[in-house]
Amino acid sequence: MKASTILQNADVRLLAAARVSRYLLYHMTRTTAAELVPVDSFYIGFRQGESAIVYPYNWDGHEYDDPNINTFAPEGLTAWIVKHKKTYWSQTDKALLLHRGRAFGDTSRRSAEGIVTPLIESGSRRVIGVISMLSYTEGVYEDATCRFLEGLAEILVTALAREREDRERRQRFGGPEPREPPVTQTLRRLRRQAEELRLAYPELQAPLERLCQTCAQAQTETAELLISQTTQNDPLAGLTEREREIALLLIEPLTYAELGEKLSISEKTVKTHAANLIRKLDAGGRSGVRQLLLGSR
Repeated sequence: MKASTILQNADVRLLAAARVSRYLLYHMTRTTAAELVPVDSFYIGFRQGESAIVYPYNWDGHEYDDPNINTFAPEGLTAWIVKHKKTYWSQTDKALLLHRGRAFGDTSRRSAEGIVTPLIESGSRRVIGVISMLSYTEGVYEDATCRFLEGLAEILVTALAREREDRERRQRFGGPEPREPPVTQTLRRLRRQAEELRLAYPELQAPLERLCQTCAQAQTETAELLISQTTQNDPLAGLTEREREIALLLIEPLTYAELGEKLSISEKTVKTHAANLIRKLDAGGRSGVRQLLLGSR
């Protein structure tokens, strides 16, 4: 699929995901990037003050890494991004700056290639964060990939701004208060215990995988408090991770066969998931899901 087509679809999909939860927004941003090129590692970070950055979403292969906050050195990659306000591609300096940065996930492996793009606030033109995708294989990215990630970053910033506007509007008109976040340490411990059980009891793979994903989502939402941003009520609560992903894709003008191809599953499986999520949401049909996620827009 062409980069322009992927970005056109992402423009709708990410704006809808932002109205559901930050975790789903970041998850869909990553999977959108992976539609164009291989993505072995992926992270999203936001600046806090002048020398710190919060990473609410880190992903390495099939593993979700704990959200965290780090300071960045003046000579490091993040500082370079903040100063120059432009995309960094490891091919331009033989990955020298790339390997000065923080390590996460499988620290025994070194990324062969990576792109890091600034998240730039539209009004002030201030760098509010970074988005990065990396690969263990050299030569998989090109200059056009940099432009693609810049477009994706712009959509992400727009989605975050829209989510913030929605939240502020609810507060002005007496909307519901944000729910109290869970305790980060408890969630981390629970997720790791579930991962241990998943390895020990293969017959419980599916439910324990869902538990791990739920903990990862809650950890992401808790990490958002570090940048003074709260999450909103989730209209897709009660859906599985796969059903959430399909719900976001249902708003695109794609057939069930095309959705199955995008997700690498059969058309029949897509239809089964779609029927289940439509029933759970009491949406009445595909158009009802679209209205739930996009409202009157």
